[in-house]
Amino acid sequence: MAEPHDLAIVGGGPAGQAAALALAGLGLRIAVVDEQARPGGQILRQPPASFSVANWLPGSDHHWLKDQAARFTALTEVEWIGRHSVIEIARTGGSFALLAEGPDGIRPIAAHRVLIAGGCQDLAVPVPGWTLPGVYAAGGIQAFLKSQRFIPGDRIVLAGTHPLQLLIAAQIVAAGGSVAAVLFAQKRGAMIGAMIARPWIAARHVLTLRTAAAATLALKRAGVPVRFGARLEAIGGVDAVTGVRAGGPAIACDTVGLCYGFVPQSILPRMAGAAMRPAGHAGGWAAVHDAWMRASIPGLCVAGETTGVAGAPAAAAGGTIAGLGIARDLALLDPAEADRRAAPVRAHHARLLGFAALLEDLADPRGFLPTLGDDTIVCRCEDVNLGALVPEFGGSANGIKLATRCGMGPCQGRNCEPSLLRLMADAGRPGDPGFTQRFPARPVPLADLADPA
Repeated sequence: MAEPHDLAIVGGGPAGQAAALALAGLGLRIAVVDEQARPGGQILRQPPASFSVANWLPGSDHHWLKDQAARFTALTEVEWIGRHSVIEIARTGGSFALLAEGPDGIRPIAAHRVLIAGGCQDLAVPVPGWTLPGVYAAGGIQAFLKSQRFIPGDRIVLAGTHPLQLLIAAQIVAAGGSVAAVLFAQKRGAMIGAMIARPWIAARHVLTLRTAAAATLALKRAGVPVRFGARLEAIGGVDAVTGVRAGGPAIACDTVGLCYGFVPQSILPRMAGAAMRPAGHAGGWAAVHDAWMRASIPGLCVAGETTGVAGAPAAAAGGTIAGLGIARDLALLDPAEADRRAAPVRAHHARLLGFAALLEDLADPRGFLPTLGDDTIVCRCEDVNLGALVPEFGGSANGIKLATRCGMGPCQGRNCEPSLLRLMADAGRPGDPGFTQRFPARPVPLADLADPA
């Protein structure tokens, strides 16, 4: 194994970039590992370098992200390890050993400290028909739009509870696509009421709300119906999607994007043994941290959506605090200087977390999720339906995994665990800690395991 890096950052999105920039010029050897070929994360998903995408991510909302990515790319002390997924993290003595899988197989990475800034993922929501070709997480549709301006369908329905589906629908229309409908399961009055209850928070984030309002206006001009109180019941089709039912007449479509919220990427901190907490209304787990973003494991820091889903600006603020904290711990910054630099970032971070809490209440999927039948698939990887799970609800999540194979597939429970824990809680078994996280954290070719060299 090569000489250990001073710091390994897992995730090249807003949080990981901000941490590296906060440490710039301090003489540290830093490795940044990311699944994408280029920096930016999901929020700034870049097209392949060989592609030419006209008008890529227009609008002022992305200016600061593009500027941060450009400054990060220019850092000379950072080794960018793109197209690699970290599949294991372990503490060995006073350092960390990571395994990353990429195009050339498995690569070991050693580091004295690790910052996990792994981002989040769409909450996977089971619904009758969701395994049909043409059903996506809304974030998956957005990834196609952002990176390649590709529209994965001729007539798209977005359904769920999260306001992001308004922005994605407007992006589809702007790219020349057709949106059949945007369906919110909750009523409009409930969403407005949540904002009225905390007007001071909404007032501080008027620019963000203006973006949502502009998206709504663009959809109205395009003739896209936005329905509230339209709870998704089922997705129809035999070999592919043909429509959805959400009360009233069926809506014809060939593509569905589900948008019920987001959960943190939590496998790596859980694998490392870090303390976790329930992440929020959508479910999942968030890493516990102190004021300098230190996790409960010595030498391990966390930032961004790994600590709770709060959006790109909050992720970047958390990354900056983590970077300053690492510099402080290494005596590269005087504690008083670190405090001085962190003070305005902390205040900004706190304001952003307040808005994130409001948005979480607006998008709360609880009580609005589709009703499942016994034949509805809950674990897609292993084709485990609700009927197979119900008799096992008296046991633990790990016990259910052993009895039914729910969570044993390639996704390692990332998609089905929130649904399983929610169903267990509904059946009278709340508070289960979920699946034990084991190697590998991501799917890996068997050939790489057989010959890791």
